[in-house]
This record gives sequence, structure tokens and C-alpha cells, in this order.
Amino acid sequence: MDRITNVLNPRRLGRLFLRELAVSYRGVLVAAAAAAGAIIVVSAVSSLVLAAGGAPAGSVQGNHYEGFFGLLLFVGGCIVTSLAFREVWQPGGGIAYLSLPGSPLEKLAVKLLLTSVGYAVGSLAFTAGVGAASEALDRLVFGVGHGFFNPFSAEALQAAVRYLVVQAFFLLGSIWFRKLAFVKTVLWLLVAAVVLAILAGIAMRIAVGPRLAAMGNGTGRVGGWMLQLGGGGYQNLFAPGSRGYAGAEVFKVVAEGLLIALAPASWVAAYFRLREAEV
Repeated sequence: MDRITNVLNPRRLGRLFLRELAVSYRGVLVAAAAAAGAIIVVSAVSSLVLAAGGAPAGSVQGNHYEGFFGLLLFVGGCIVTSLAFREVWQPGGGIAYLSLPGSPLEKLAVKLLLTSVGYAVGSLAFTAGVGAASEALDRLVFGVGHGFFNPFSAEALQAAVRYLVVQAFFLLGSIWFRKLAFVKTVLWLLVAAVVLAILAGIAMRIAVGPRLAAMGNGTGRVGGWMLQLGGGGYQNLFAPGSRGYAGAEVFKVVAEGLLIALAPASWVAAYFRLREAEV
């Protein structure tokens, strides 16, 4: 029991949480105010244009709050996460942070919870609240609205779950890279995506290689690598119920499972990187 409390102590966790809130609340309030202002202004301009264009009073013309939520969640969340451990590499500030009472696991847990679940829940509540205020203002002033944001919809909750996976890579980048963590993490993810696309293309070429001659019509093929997209070739190969369709579904499940598994792997790597920084 003593070993566990030495590594993960609730009192130390609470103090680390309070410290994070005390250090970052001003920046959070400024960013939230800027985001709220942008949402309200864009919605008001859109409602004004719709009203001037003859939209019926009281009508709802498309809900764009889901788009605002997506930008806030993924773009804003990844930027915030990439800054989570920036003080570790700051001259002077890094020593002060690393010397705080708390184990590396506790420090990682606090950063992880705040930038993952905390940020996702906060984004859902923030978008719902600001969207409701903006919608009420637009309907009152212009008579045209865009609908309300439902934080409990399947699409919003699925986006939040996807963010929890993507966020793990930027958390690792925030402790792995000393400078420009967000930019460098994005670049590495792009490199990984290109490599995986090449490997997937090679795997598809091997899998459908025997059918290249049947699918082609003598035109548009370069060295046997370009599949003929016309004539129903692709459609027949990946039609529902075919082997190609089943294989594509299996590949999708495996790819999603691998991506999800990489999230905890990134947390583990971030933990060891933080321990290394403390040495």
C-alpha cells in the first residue's frame, strides 16, 4: 500500500490539479472569450445574410455549431495538449516544475486528464452554452437561427472519443519535443500517414494483382499498377457481400484497433520521457 501511495497519492494529485488551474485559468478565460466572440459574430453575420436574403422569420437555416465544435475540439485541443509540458523545457521553469512534490505518474495523470477528458467535456459544455446564447440572440435580432448544439448527440460524443485518441499523440509530442511541439507532431503524423498509405497501396496491389488484367481494358494502366476505375471493375471487386468488401471491412476494423491501441502506448512513452527529463 505504501508503494502505491508513494507513486499515486490523492492529496498530491489534488494539489497538482489546483496548481494547473491556478497557472492556466487566465489563459483559458481569454481563449474562451475569443472563441465565444468568434462564434457569436460569425453566427450573427450568417443570420443577417439569411434574413436579408428573404429567409422566413423563425426559420432554422442549417446548424453550423457542430463545425465550431469540431474546430474547437480537434484544432484547439491539439494545440492546448501540445503545450502541456512546455514548462519542462523552459530554462529555470523546468527545474521548478520537475521539483514539484509528485511522482512522474501523478504529473502525467494530471496533464492527461485535463487535456483529454477535461478538455472534451469542457468543449461540449462550452459549445452548448455559447451556441444557445448565440441562437437566442440571432432569433431575437434577425428572426433567423441555425438550431441548437446537442452535446449528447451521437456525432458529438463520437467526435469526443476520437479526440481522446488523437490527443494522445500530441501529449507525447509535448514532452518529446523541446520546441514547436505542435508543428513537429503534425509533421510526424503526416509522415506516418504517407508511409501507411504506401504500405496499404502495396498490400492492395498484391491482393488484387491477379485481377489487374481482368479489370483493365487496355487503357489507363501504367506498369500494371493503376487499376481501371471504369467498367465496373472496382465496383465488382468491392461490392457488398464480395470478398473484397469483407476484406476492406476487416482492414478498417484492424486499422481502427491499431490506432486506438497507439493511444495508451503514447501515454506510456510520455511517462518514460517525463522520467527521463527528471533525471
